[in-house]
Amino acid sequence: MKHKLGVCVPYRNREEHLHTFIPRVGRFLKERNIDFQIYICHQVDEKLFNRGATKNIAAKHAIEDGCDYVVFHDIDMIPEDGADYSYPTEGPRHIATQISQMDYQLKYHEYFGGAVLFTKEHLEATNGYSNGYWDWGMEDDDLFWRCHEEGLTLDTYLQKKTKQKYLRYNGDSSYSKVPFTRKLRGLTSKSHTISILCRAFQQPNKNKIFLIGDKDNKYVEYPILRIPGYDYGLSFNNSRALSLTYWDMFSNHHYMWVKRYDNQWSWVTAVFNEETRTSHLYLNGTEVDSKGGYGSPSPLNWTGKLKKYGPNGIYIGTTPSVPEDSGYRYFKGDIAKVFAWDRNLTPEEVQDLHLDIPTDGLVIDSDFNSPNTEIESFNVELREEEIDIPNSILPYRKEGRFTCLPHIDEGLVDGKWAKGDTTAANEERYVLQMQQGKINYKEDGITTLEYTVENENILTPWAKMINIKL
Repeated sequence: MKHKLGVCVPYRNREEHLHTFIPRVGRFLKERNIDFQIYICHQVDEKLFNRGATKNIAAKHAIEDGCDYVVFHDIDMIPEDGADYSYPTEGPRHIATQISQMDYQLKYHEYFGGAVLFTKEHLEATNGYSNGYWDWGMEDDDLFWRCHEEGLTLDTYLQKKTKQKYLRYNGDSSYSKVPFTRKLRGLTSKSHTISILCRAFQQPNKNKIFLIGDKDNKYVEYPILRIPGYDYGLSFNNSRALSLTYWDMFSNHHYMWVKRYDNQWSWVTAVFNEETRTSHLYLNGTEVDSKGGYGSPSPLNWTGKLKKYGPNGIYIGTTPSVPEDSGYRYFKGDIAKVFAWDRNLTPEEVQDLHLDIPTDGLVIDSDFNSPNTEIESFNVELREEEIDIPNSILPYRKEGRFTCLPHIDEGLVDGKWAKGDTTAANEERYVLQMQQGKINYKEDGITTLEYTVENENILTPWAKMINIKL
């Protein structure tokens, strides 16, 4: 079967890019014997630019003209040799994976922009882009999440369904404590490892989920494990990340983090090597890295020695270091396993923790299926269910190199949204509504477009411009 590609391009005030894009992309596709038509959707009204809606309009016209698949394509992205625009039989495919602007790297792990292939059937399943994002930002992320909801993303798992008992912490009064014993003496001031299997929930009734565009944003750390004082331990924060915090003997604070959505079982492990004076943070057996906004650098070095703590017990789900009525004293979520060793586990041992728990140096051994360490718990609820441990939610990709034409950065600049309040509103819509399941995307997309066509211009035999008002 001969397939026909619709190249769907949102457009406004990029004339120089337009004159480059049409001939170069046209030549690229012709050389590869791809049957195609380019649709430039030009928003000519006075409203804020709506990239999602204009892409949807272009796709609608492409399908009506007989295209059986489309590529949503930014006008400043020019393919280089190797970019694959072939029919994506198995589902949506992100092809702008190596971008000159980013030294031919991804912008971030979940990046789903630049150039994305969809079949007609997958457009129908996802309903295309949302029409609710104006000016700049988040429409690509929204489309990625629609693919996730439709089972069209690369969801990988450390471990699939297994029956597991766990403790439920209510975020208000629940906590546990590992009583101090001789084998815990000096544990965190030398080589050691802490590992916990947990599932965290946000607490928006107490603290807002952290958004870049929120002028009143504040980081909040919910304690998973704590040794109080100069608090040592693991946390889940309102920026949707798992984190590690510790101190050295000079009272220098050290912090590591890894991005993680709430409501996902996660095996987080911290390894401290006294000999190399390094800390290592792992998620599901893989050491975190700083590429694509995924996490902080690991390993992290400290100076001198680690801080010594007195004969304190280890708290689970709380920290006594803050007032009882504090909005960040208690963790909300589930904890299934708590382990600690008085040595640094090897990377291979950390990688295999879901299969085998090393007994050498094991000083805290609490798998709530059969806990061997006595833990005192208060106001917790013992539950049991079949759980899985997801590794990642990522787009399916076909590797492709693209030259990014020069343009003004409209995204994140110096830690702030370049477009200010409009992007902040888009971020709020995506994070607090779309990802929380509050938007029915079947009622927001190609099927609910409202626009008028002012006219169409034939630019070349293979390219047309559709001038529209929203």
